[in-house]
Amino acid sequence: MKIGSYTIPLLRLFPKIHDNVKLIYENYRLDEAEDVKAVSSLLGHKSPSGAFNSKLRDMRIYGLLEPRGIKATSLTEKLTYGTEDEKAEATNKAILNVPLWKELYSRFGAELPPDNFWVQLQRITDIDPLEAQKQADSVRKAYLDDVSHIKASKEAKSGGKQMGFGKMDISMSTINIQAGQFNQTIPYTKEGIELAKGFLDLLGSQIKAQEPNNSNTAKEEG
Repeated sequence: MKIGSYTIPLLRLFPKIHDNVKLIYENYRLDEAEDVKAVSSLLGHKSPSGAFNSKLRDMRIYGLLEPRGIKATSLTEKLTYGTEDEKAEATNKAILNVPLWKELYSRFGAELPPDNFWVQLQRITDIDPLEAQKQADSVRKAYLDDVSHIKASKEAKSGGKQMGFGKMDISMSTINIQAGQFNQTIPYTKEGIELAKGFLDLLGSQIKAQEPNNSNTAKEEG
């Protein structure tokens, strides 16, 4: 599906694209499949139809098939039969291989603006405002579905970096700030780091406001 100059996959990475590319890998490993009709049958199509070609195109957008021919990439190998860490890394990479997802993730992380997301979509893709309003809900749903599978590194799972009033988990692609019921995931980029600093300053000021006034306490004791 085209959104301005961006192409986004019609099918989500999990489960459909992963299930289909896994079949290709299990039958051909990293070799090229030369019998297109046999592959289309393998993926549940009677012939190399438009739906079949669309499915292959989606696999390429995620970086799971080579740009030409029907040949699984090393990313597919890691995604399907890698170690736990390799699967997590491959999942993150496949999702952020989608150009629009990468752009949105660098700006907003795992959450999107709750109101008027179409405005941000229009600015990023430079499409007509009416078209942005029309596409916003489907883009939001597809994006949130995919990025919900982005996984933290082993370090983040084990607790991350402890802060005085919560914890901040940092993987190679995300920063997760958690304090009480507050939980925010943002991209591990220059802009994301600045945003994280702002969140931490806000949390610090909230905690400071909740603390008893030390000077008043001292006066009462005196």
